[in-house]
Amino acid sequence: MHNIFHMIQSIDTELNHYIALFGKQIYGILFLIIFAKTAFVVLTFLPGDATLFASGTIAAIGHLDFPFLLILFFIATVAGDAQNYFIGYILSLSSKKTNKFSPLNHISNKSIEKTNKFLMNYGKYAIMFSRFVPLLSTTLPFISGFTTYSFKRFITHNIVGALIWTIIWVGAGFLLGNIAWVEAHLFISLLGITIVSFVPPIIMFLIEYSKRKFSTSYLNN
Repeated sequence: MHNIFHMIQSIDTELNHYIALFGKQIYGILFLIIFAKTAFVVLTFLPGDATLFASGTIAAIGHLDFPFLLILFFIATVAGDAQNYFIGYILSLSSKKTNKFSPLNHISNKSIEKTNKFLMNYGKYAIMFSRFVPLLSTTLPFISGFTTYSFKRFITHNIVGALIWTIIWVGAGFLLGNIAWVEAHLFISLLGITIVSFVPPIIMFLIEYSKRKFSTSYLNN
């Protein structure tokens, strides 16, 4: 068990070693890590961004297949988020039948209504770009299901977000990962890419927020 935990935690920094150890089976291991991270809230500690980035760097030197990695991580992310959504949805239904001492019943109807209203107003941006926020990436799918947010809307925006997230991180690893400075300053590089990736969602959110503010002011006048 300790060896498995160590492998998962070090998959991003020792990926070449595990490729030599497992061969083609490494693709299945990478899939399971990203799927589990997105499918279960309690596994949010699993390496996500760094795993994609490291995989991209290894693909750049030909030890992994770049197009296959894009497809692999995209499917793992979408499938994991969909499962996380349904876990939240099922728990939401079951919480209505549990006794008053259930932890789920401490989530008030008012809190659920507020969250649902936020998702209705800004859901597409929140869902699309939650992938870039470590904790939000695993909690938002669960919350979406728990508040019974439309699955059709959720999966549509989730697909777009998963595609953007996968392309940015695997692509960044493929293009930048084997530059000496990037390898020597991996933490700074990952942090910089994360910050840059926040720019588009922030701009889109501000535009949407401004539109709603303007519409509200116009109607009130």
